[in-house]
Amino acid sequence: MALNEERLTAKIKTVITKCALEKSSAEVSKEKFATSLSKAIISELKTAIVTGVCPPSGGPLTNGKII
Repeated sequence: MALNEERLTAKIKTVITKCALEKSSAEVSKEKFATSLSKAIISELKTAIVTGVCPPSGGPLTNGKII
């Protein structure tokens, strides 16, 4: 699956909404926000498709592209 800006935007909005409801402390809210946001971004990046060319004899990817 390719990266999707709308899907990531929705995940970020969900993270913000959940953190806005946090009542215990600003520090707890900040920690939850950072953790949830990083999980949302990593989750989205795991859906990325990487294309490119590898030399037939092995070696690094060239002309790489993330979609």
